[in-house]
Amino acid sequence: MLGIAIIWATANDCPNVNLIVDEGAENLAFAASAFRDPAPVIWQSTDRRIDRVEAVRPTIDPPPDCPELTAELFSAGLDVVADHGVWLGEINGLEVARVGMIEGKCAIDIGVGAYDQFAAAALTPEDKDPADSIANVVSMVRPHRSADSAPHAIGRLVRSRWMRAQLVRSPELVGLASLDPTPLLTDRPGLMESQPAAAIGVDDDGQKVLVCCTVGLDLGIAETAAGLVAFHTPDRVVVALPPRDEHPRIAEAVAGLAVPSRIIAIEGEWS
Repeated sequence: MLGIAIIWATANDCPNVNLIVDEGAENLAFAASAFRDPAPVIWQSTDRRIDRVEAVRPTIDPPPDCPELTAELFSAGLDVVADHGVWLGEINGLEVARVGMIEGKCAIDIGVGAYDQFAAAALTPEDKDPADSIANVVSMVRPHRSADSAPHAIGRLVRSRWMRAQLVRSPELVGLASLDPTPLLTDRPGLMESQPAAAIGVDDDGQKVLVCCTVGLDLGIAETAAGLVAFHTPDRVVVALPPRDEHPRIAEAVAGLAVPSRIIAIEGEWS
């Protein structure tokens, strides 16, 4: 919403942005604080009142301390990523298992996304070894989630997270010495919905760099990046996207961030 408003304002030479919303105002105000002056102003509409909203720093729940179960994810060769109170086991960005807390106890769910995990939990015997279940899922998913795989529906899911996994393995593609995943400020939607993916890295000069990966014509990526800039206070920002998605309006919106920012076009491994 905020990102689209900034794109419209930039295209129409409007230096000031005032956005009136009826929900999510505090998060939008937090993101707005990371744009150059004059920063966008967020207003909350309530009944017949419109009030200016002050930024409130969001919270991100840490992942649980479940070493035995996270070891199962590592043993299966999965990328283990912390994300809003859980550990995710991913294959090139696609979740195939997660470790979290259920009724105060560490628990593991296995399957591609929440619905598959729910079905698997209902149908799998309680005494089945999690390692066997993870191995079964990995054997089905990995052939469709690699650089040399033939086109398949599984390969089209959450490609922004795939791009992040690609850059974590090869941070030099965006000029960094190292790169680690970091969650967005809001929970992930379903696997069929598009959402960027983020990571924090360090360049050869020791600067802290935020990397935002997005696939598709993402007019809201400047808003996503702004929220993460306000949260992590990086020295600079890189927005990584496929060459076909590089659009001048997106570049203009990203250039409005309060820290140096640039777009780098990256060919995804699925190409």
